[in-house]
Amino acid sequence: MRTRISLTLMLVLLGRALVLHAGEYDFAIPEAEKKSYDLGGRLETRVIHHRLNDDSARNALTYYGKDPGNAHTEWRGLVELSGSYGREVWRAFLLTHHEFVDTEEDDGWDHDIYEGFVSLTPSAHLTLDAGKKRILWGKGYAWNPAGFLNRPKDPDDPALNLEGRVFAGADLIKSLPAGPLSNIGITALVLPVLGDWANEDLGGEGDLYAALKIYLLWYDTDIDFIYFDGPDQPRSLGLDFAKNLAENFEVHGEFAFQQDAARRALDPGGLARETREDQMSFLLGLRYLNAIETTFIVEYYHNDGGLNENELEDFFAYQTAALEEWDRTGRNEILQRANLVTRPLSMGRNLGTDYLYVRVSQKEPFDILYFNPWAAAVVNLQDLSFNVQPGMTWVPVTNLEINFRVGIPIGPPGTEFGEKPDALRPEFWVRYYF
Repeated sequence: MRTRISLTLMLVLLGRALVLHAGEYDFAIPEAEKKSYDLGGRLETRVIHHRLNDDSARNALTYYGKDPGNAHTEWRGLVELSGSYGREVWRAFLLTHHEFVDTEEDDGWDHDIYEGFVSLTPSAHLTLDAGKKRILWGKGYAWNPAGFLNRPKDPDDPALNLEGRVFAGADLIKSLPAGPLSNIGITALVLPVLGDWANEDLGGEGDLYAALKIYLLWYDTDIDFIYFDGPDQPRSLGLDFAKNLAENFEVHGEFAFQQDAARRALDPGGLARETREDQMSFLLGLRYLNAIETTFIVEYYHNDGGLNENELEDFFAYQTAALEEWDRTGRNEILQRANLVTRPLSMGRNLGTDYLYVRVSQKEPFDILYFNPWAAAVVNLQDLSFNVQPGMTWVPVTNLEINFRVGIPIGPPGTEFGEKPDALRPEFWVRYYF
């Protein structure tokens, strides 16, 4: 019933906007004719070295039953192929992802369709999409609390493609006469769950979900209002904004409210408990570019669904206690159970509730063309552990990109980054675009 109401509301809003649009005469300069087809792709090879953290209980659980030694190296090879074909007002897009992974835990190929959709543009203001397409809502660099449909992203690897979601949707945008409100846009999506190949992480087969985004350009401030709802997901309301206070200074933020959302935690004995509650998360950030082209990005993120300080302590205390009991008794089922109950939480990007993200990048220092070094840090403000990550990107020739970064988690045992399996994680990858 809730989803039917949501869909009806979306259709009414969109229908109203279309009626207004149909009643106006638009004067538009014809665009240059596009090619009927476009082909491209990316090749990548990536090497990741894991220097293991012997003091981490998570390390023992992660490599339970294996003998990785003090370090091991994984290799990933990737091919992405993209193409589009269209005539007049329609165009079809395809992006395939093919990755070979060789790690301590697995090796083999993984093949996916990241995007495959048809787009119809009957006018310059209206676009209709159907198929699988990437969704990236929100204004944050490191996190997107209002991006309810987003796939997790890596803010330090922005060229990384993300898998899309299957939906049918409409996108309408209009420019308005002179005034405080200069642009308005409406994006309405319907997302079905179709077995294990379409939106299976949202709910059960046959479920139908609805999402709506209203965009406003108000006094030169980008504002989005976001709505998401469906049978197995909390009703979610989001707001984001971004504004340039000066040519080189931008502020942005996101606010998210989720009604009756699930919250998971472990007690000191490893008993998993799930509660449901209303959650309010938010992000505030800024981006500043100085005169020598150094870019600073700073964000504060509060995740209402994360573990609070006591729950973090219980989580790490249980891992340590399980490892100590296994040392005393030698009973393998102790580590098996500990790995089973802690892995879902450990697989998430951040466990806690409050974080700070800082990134500093320098464009072409010492006049080295197309060379951009940077350094980033994520700090858990509850236990003050953090991850420092220096890196660099260099483009020596057209379409060839060389990247390097090294993750250095810092913190005592019993803290988020002090318990990371890796003590040091250098990573090197080369990309070629064609």
